[in-house]
Amino acid sequence: MQTLLDPLIDNTFKGFAHSSSALHLTQIGQQGWNVLNGDLPLPLAVIRQDRLQHNLAWMQNFAQSRGLGLAPHGKTSMSPQLFRRQLDAGAWGMTFASVTQARIGIAAGARTCLIANQVFADRDLTELDALRRSYSGLRLIFLVDSVAQLLLIEDWRQRHSEALAFEVLLEIGMPGGRTGCRNLAQALNLAEWLHDSAAVRLVGVECYEGLGATGDTEKDEPQTRQLMDLLQSVARACDAQNFFDADEVLLTAGGSAIFDLVVPGLKLQLSRPVTGLLRSGCYVTHD
Repeated sequence: MQTLLDPLIDNTFKGFAHSSSALHLTQIGQQGWNVLNGDLPLPLAVIRQDRLQHNLAWMQNFAQSRGLGLAPHGKTSMSPQLFRRQLDAGAWGMTFASVTQARIGIAAGARTCLIANQVFADRDLTELDALRRSYSGLRLIFLVDSVAQLLLIEDWRQRHSEALAFEVLLEIGMPGGRTGCRNLAQALNLAEWLHDSAAVRLVGVECYEGLGATGDTEKDEPQTRQLMDLLQSVARACDAQNFFDADEVLLTAGGSAIFDLVVPGLKLQLSRPVTGLLRSGCYVTHD
């Protein structure tokens, strides 16, 4: 953990002083270097602490004031120090794109991690299981979007019968997109398979609206509403047919471009409590 949060940095790293010997991260601030005085090689990105703190607080407040949780995507920065700042600001958990990224986030202190991707490879599943055994109270959730993926997970589970079932979210996709169920019938068929499987526990529904974002609200709003309507329809049907395997249902969407447009779709009344989650990550260093 200490190595992760206070790594040794040298001049093989971009922006580090050419003539300096290697330093631990916590020692760099003691050197008195000043970017404006030309002490460091360019180009070099800098972060103003007051702006960083503003962004952390603003996004956390945006989510909380709308009754939502925030699970910021860590792949944006892959900075354990920023993960800690986001968690300390009140984040529900962290989102990652891979098992490798999640491992880094867990080492940085995250105990609730959402992998916003399909996980199915033997070694990835084995690593997730090992992480759960190594960290008490760790919650790991990933996406499933096909029966084919589920069958791979079940095959792994047959060879690791002692492993606990994995928590999963059913992914809703967009026409022309790369992943996710495209319609209600496809999603409910998968949901039934997930519910009947001993290898997984279906705990919610997920989508990502940013693939079609243009930045023009008049164009983005109808497309986003259509996607969120499908997410809600799937969640209602899964609830009605008792496909969810948890006392609390997770509904999650939201990148950093049009996260405001998905907010209404994450608020839904079901027969059990619902937690809506935004996954915006880029906000932390937006200027």
